[in-house]
Amino acid sequence: MPGDRPTCGSLLAAESSRPAGRLPLARWTLPSLSPARTPAKVISFLAAVLHKKGTREDIENNMPEFLLKSMKKDPSSTARKMFLIVAPLSVLYNWKDELDTWGYFRVIVLHGSKKDSELIRLKQKRCEIALTTYETLRLCLEELNSLEWSAVIVDEAHRIKNPKARVTEVMKAVKCKVRIGLTGTILQNNMKELWCVMDWAVPGLLGSRIHFKKQFSDPVEHGQRHTATKRELATGRKAMHRLAKKMSGWFLRRTKTLIKGQLPKKEDRMVYCSLTDFQKAVYQTVLETEDVALILTSSQPCTCGSGQKRRKCCYKTNSQGDTVKTLCLSYLTVLQKVANHVALLQAASTSKHQETLTKRICSQVFSRFPDFVQKSKDAAFETLSDPKYSGKMKVLQQLLNHFRKHRDKVLLFSFSTKLLDVLQQYCMASGLDYRRLDGSTKSEERLKIVKEFNSSQDVNICLVSTM
Repeated sequence: MPGDRPTCGSLLAAESSRPAGRLPLARWTLPSLSPARTPAKVISFLAAVLHKKGTREDIENNMPEFLLKSMKKDPSSTARKMFLIVAPLSVLYNWKDELDTWGYFRVIVLHGSKKDSELIRLKQKRCEIALTTYETLRLCLEELNSLEWSAVIVDEAHRIKNPKARVTEVMKAVKCKVRIGLTGTILQNNMKELWCVMDWAVPGLLGSRIHFKKQFSDPVEHGQRHTATKRELATGRKAMHRLAKKMSGWFLRRTKTLIKGQLPKKEDRMVYCSLTDFQKAVYQTVLETEDVALILTSSQPCTCGSGQKRRKCCYKTNSQGDTVKTLCLSYLTVLQKVANHVALLQAASTSKHQETLTKRICSQVFSRFPDFVQKSKDAAFETLSDPKYSGKMKVLQQLLNHFRKHRDKVLLFSFSTKLLDVLQQYCMASGLDYRRLDGSTKSEERLKIVKEFNSSQDVNICLVSTM
């Protein structure tokens, strides 16, 4: 319905939307959103809107209604204002922690087993800020739409980028006049995604999808082609300027350059780790297999004299029926594992075919290393964390010894959770106190782990999955 459409909204973009920074409570204005401090500034904004003073008066105003009345204190009209914050589950409790840290707010978390009881409190307007996830919002959309929200604030707003996605439909169905989106991810230069997010924040600002495509998307994309004519280049630039002007009052982008003076100096160092003798032997054995020989000669003329390439003629597959393309991708994965840690070869693969292939390679390779095979029988293969089996581990061992002497905090990131298992076993074998964060870590535990890592002097290593 037209009456339900927002009359005000914005998309606030920063390079990072994770709750990380610390801001004084006195800073309650919202002139801009600095990277990595977006939640803190949103909290400052909410504190200003709710007339928080950062004093004991805020605590008193947060008392139950009957106590406020018994104290003959007139509850502020701002108590009736309610704000809805929607965030991914992974950062939901970070928001709660930041709100508790920087202000005296009546906050409820609408998620998990306490969802129903918290929903009752919410309907009784016994809170100022409600925190929920995208999924819970979808499940409780009707109940939440029955309430009057002063504003809805969406973290990771770039999730609303697909017009046909269920998450987009749900977010557009939320009844609220003021919508604020936070994102730390550039919208991948995709004009359709940009329109979708902006149409959620300020419906109608950029017109319909067809209008936007004709007036902005097509001219800009045509002007970016390497074959574009001068007229198309000029038309594309004009369209981009018109689009930027139209969005200027609604889209705020802030980069780290604004606060580079406040950030500690960053120093990047790339360390090249040579393979150990064991890894080299395994690597070489892999390269000497018949499959790799088939891959390396696949572009040569076929021996039958047809004039075609081997992979398109008589050598399309190996003896097991695997195509050259399949083998190429499989062996790249195998070599990548060997270069990281040979123990990864024995870890369960994502596909049965990959697992079968890996086992076949292992049978050829490990016959040369009887002591290693015996060790793998005595202990689970993936738990072998001896640095001599990995060049990276040898370098890491020296780095960790150096960092421990200086009591530095260390974050160890890995794309592979199986490699995290190896690192975890190494920490245990070396008596190092550590914490671990990956996809299996419960959302309630994440905040606890981060706090322990940040505050405890004994815990100086955290293993983190980049996934």
